[in-house]
Amino acid sequence: MVLSFSLAAFAEEKSSSFSLSSSPTVSNRSGIALSPTYADQSVDSSYVLGPGDFLDLVLENNYVTVQVYPDGSVAIEECGAVNVGGKTLAEARQLILDLVSRRYKREYCYVQLAALKKFRINAMGAVSQVGQHLVESQTRLSFFIRQIGGLVSNANREDIWVIRGNDTLHIDYNAMSSRGDFSADIMLEQGDKIYVPFVAVGDNVVLIFPDSRTSVAYQDGRTLQDYFNLAGGSRMDNLGYKSVCVREPGKPTRWITMSEMKLTKVAPNTEVEFSIQEMVVYVGGAVTTMGKFPYDPTWHAIDYISAAGINITTGSWGQVSVWRGKEPEAISVKVAEDEILPGDLIEIPRSRYESFKDFTLFLASLLTVISSALIVYVTYNNSKN
Repeated sequence: MVLSFSLAAFAEEKSSSFSLSSSPTVSNRSGIALSPTYADQSVDSSYVLGPGDFLDLVLENNYVTVQVYPDGSVAIEECGAVNVGGKTLAEARQLILDLVSRRYKREYCYVQLAALKKFRINAMGAVSQVGQHLVESQTRLSFFIRQIGGLVSNANREDIWVIRGNDTLHIDYNAMSSRGDFSADIMLEQGDKIYVPFVAVGDNVVLIFPDSRTSVAYQDGRTLQDYFNLAGGSRMDNLGYKSVCVREPGKPTRWITMSEMKLTKVAPNTEVEFSIQEMVVYVGGAVTTMGKFPYDPTWHAIDYISAAGINITTGSWGQVSVWRGKEPEAISVKVAEDEILPGDLIEIPRSRYESFKDFTLFLASLLTVISSALIVYVTYNNSKN
């Protein structure tokens, strides 16, 4: 009884095993093919295959995944191999179907892109991280630059080289980032090399911000607003700049307002510093209102003195002086012509009459004190006698 039951169970197991083995074999898919694939846009039949791409093949009842090998070929069990590297998806599909049709019915076969390849891009020049970097297919230039840490401060952002085979593409990165020229944001391809030139020393404009310093290649006809935009100033934190200091070679230092940047052109090797501190000019002496006044680059000494309200009875236009520098020294100025700089102290002297009157009043006060003291002394001596 027990023997019969065991034989029956053994026979059922063998039958089941035979039934499974006789069914079509389904190959396991690669773990890489099952991982999510991120694409910038839909991948169509014009996509160019290369080493690292994965293809899903439906071969009648079989479902397999094959990888494009480093030599560009794919191998299909019991069918052979075919080279699809450098071919479009449409071309590769035809080559694979021609190959598998020797064993399978072509109408029951299908080829589909399963996972996109990854490849290395070599980046050199004015980039934060020089060397080879792993990227995914359909990676755009702007994303790649951010991925490697961006560009260094003295990079020529208007001429990024993308070396593709025997051709060199010149890309204006600022046109993408500042003006939204998405047509310049090309898709990187396997084998691309990227070189970012440096700005030539002595042929640039240096921009100094409160927490950073950068430079932009000089070009004739550009305004300070152009250099500000090219340096990425519009993408920086708005710190509320109060004024702009322009240090141009061979010319006196000058200050302008932010609104004047769009009209101001400078020479090569100019330094432009953006200040968040309020620029003021101090006025003292024979004026109605002593104190500080907001700096205005268009004003001269006469404007500040008028704003302070000169007292024409006691003050004098002659010999107006300006105290300037870390260790202030008095400088004689022409009140309607000479430039006034932030931090200057404009001193309006008293008139000679007022100075003489003050001296006379001082002598009179001194004589009064002496006379009072003398009377007290004489009175004290008489009281003792």
